[in-house]
Amino acid sequence: MMVFGGGQVRDKLNPKIKVKELSENELDVWNKLSFPIFEMPIEWKRGIDKISLEFIRNGVKFYVAYFREKAVGTCALFSSMRTGGIFAVGTQKESRRRGIGTTLTVHAIKDSIDEGNNLHTVQARKGEYAERFYRRIGFETDHTISWFVKKFNRRDRVSITP
Repeated sequence: MMVFGGGQVRDKLNPKIKVKELSENELDVWNKLSFPIFEMPIEWKRGIDKISLEFIRNGVKFYVAYFREKAVGTCALFSSMRTGGIFAVGTQKESRRRGIGTTLTVHAIKDSIDEGNNLHTVQARKGEYAERFYRRIGFETDHTISWFVKKFNRRDRVSITP
């Protein structure tokens, strides 16, 4: 988990990138971008649509970045208990390295500040590109999390008895 360490973010905005907060009626724009960006299977669309609609109705902000009037990137901001969580920052492959992800993230930080949050967070895998990307914006590692997964073979049977 990384937290924003503060500092100037205005100089990180690309003026050629326009960021729009979407209404619930525009979530299809976000979905059309996010499925290929995050390489999600199309079979998940119905569930993702339902979850996204519920999120936006509960205050989560969904953003789309436009470059030359074409939708090219996504980001989301969830605020709770004076903490802003920035998620789903992604850019189409052919549009990367233009400051789109940076502009989306900085836009979300500014909105998080405007909402009264005093902590702004992102999640990134240790040692990977996203961690370096967020550091350049001004985030610092706060703590690391371990994930535990139990994998089962199809032959394995699990029974739980009281």
